[in-house]
Amino acid sequence: MARNKKKFSKKKKIVITVLSIVGIIILSVGLWAWNIWRNVYSPISEEKLDETKEITYDVVDGITNILLIGTDERNLEENSRSDSMIIATLDANKQEIRLTSLFRDTLVKIPGHGEAKLNAAYAYGGHELLMKTIETNFGIKLDKYVAINFWGFEKVIDQIGGIELDIKQSEINELNKFIGESTGGATSPKVTEPGVQKLDGQQALSYARIRKNDTAYNRDSRQRTVLFKLAEKFKDVNPIKYPFLLNAMKNEIKTNITPDLMFSMGYTIYKFPELNIRQLAMPLMDEKTGVSAFEGRLYKNLGWVILTDLPQMGNLLKQFIYEGKTPTLNDVDYSTLKSVLADFKTDENRYNAEHGINPEDHVTDEDKEKENITTPGEKPQQKPVEPEKPSTPTQPTEPENPVEPEKPVEPEKPVEPEKPVEPEKPVEPEKPVEPEKPTDPSNHGGNTGEKPGAGNNDIIVERP
Repeated sequence: MARNKKKFSKKKKIVITVLSIVGIIILSVGLWAWNIWRNVYSPISEEKLDETKEITYDVVDGITNILLIGTDERNLEENSRSDSMIIATLDANKQEIRLTSLFRDTLVKIPGHGEAKLNAAYAYGGHELLMKTIETNFGIKLDKYVAINFWGFEKVIDQIGGIELDIKQSEINELNKFIGESTGGATSPKVTEPGVQKLDGQQALSYARIRKNDTAYNRDSRQRTVLFKLAEKFKDVNPIKYPFLLNAMKNEIKTNITPDLMFSMGYTIYKFPELNIRQLAMPLMDEKTGVSAFEGRLYKNLGWVILTDLPQMGNLLKQFIYEGKTPTLNDVDYSTLKSVLADFKTDENRYNAEHGINPEDHVTDEDKEKENITTPGEKPQQKPVEPEKPSTPTQPTEPENPVEPEKPVEPEKPVEPEKPVEPEKPVEPEKPVEPEKPTDPSNHGGNTGEKPGAGNNDIIVERP
């Protein structure tokens, strides 16, 4: 009995020791994870921003909207203009992710500051003001945010082993030109050929920031592509490893997502049978045709901006975010858009006259690049009407030229067989009718009036 008691006591000690060690490990990991989180966690203040009216937003169970903010500021506590703004929608109902990039030059009304470019909101009031600006101008609800600078962007890509991207020949020169430029010196090799290849953090960041190769629209498209590739890699990362990833970039990222929510969202995505990601850019534009639902030009003293019908764009954005319906230019009411753009022009003329402003005096180097991109004929007031161009199948009406098949009517030439009618020549057989000459022998003494032929004399005289 005493022996059994001793055995039980020994087992108990072992169990307690093991549990204690496990507890210490869990506590240590928890404290470590919390310490990391404390560096990146930055909640949104509950105080209302001045001049912000109460707005009711759509909310759908199972859908979470996270604003992803990219900035070139080394210290995230010091606000600068945001370089990129993408709304990541996690839809647990349809089991997919939707990415919407917002053009940073879009003209909006910033609460407490009036008209300005969208990316100026981050400089004026950080993530809180930027989120509020997007909510009030587009009429959608943003639940969470993640702000990351260029250094963090590079680190997270390096941590997951790089991402594969399809590089075009036309992108290579610009990509190589800016490797390491944003983060203080190139340490990565240059890309030497086009095609699908693995890029590290510096290379991927440079790819996402290419500007001069084409348009701002394509630049946003490249940023969404990089995020898509990141999401693909993260899909295979066990959520337990998230704290380790965060630790690598704890000074380069800020968010108001709590640890438990991050694990929950990570697990939700991890359990998706496959990773479905759909993309959109706002305001709408067809990069192939150049037709858009906005006008990009110099405006007042704000430089180059994107002017659009924000309420209409907001309604189309809601369809994408909450219903999963991808809007196209066919869904745009161009008559309303034209009216809004005309109002912008009227207001600008009045403002410029009152304040003696010449928009050309407020052009930045970056604006010059955009002006080169936006050619004079690309204004949406005229472009939307372009959809009627497809009606130009009047060109194929050129088949009236092929009406030349009247040439083949040339088979009348073969009617030349009238030449063979020449067989009238053989009608010359009338010559053989000459046999009437031999009939002369009957005229021996006849007075024909002809000289007696030499032939007749030969026959008669020379006979012995």
